[in-house]
Amino acid sequence: MRTATHTVCENMNHRRRDAPVSHCPQCGGVVNPNLAKTACTERVHADMRRRQSVYCVHCGERLIIPR
Repeated sequence: MRTATHTVCENMNHRRRDAPVSHCPQCGGVVNPNLAKTACTERVHADMRRRQSVYCVHCGERLIIPR
């Protein structure tokens, strides 16, 4: 059973016991360690960038670099 983690991120996946993704798209933190880490393609990452995800929800890689 997972315990609640304290984070400053406002993404609701941090509060869910059964988050549908393994990483948070806003902070990159692990929200569901039970999901297998996947090897993503650049096409998947490009789709996530278009949806304004800062981090990949599958592998946790940072997608948008601050300027």
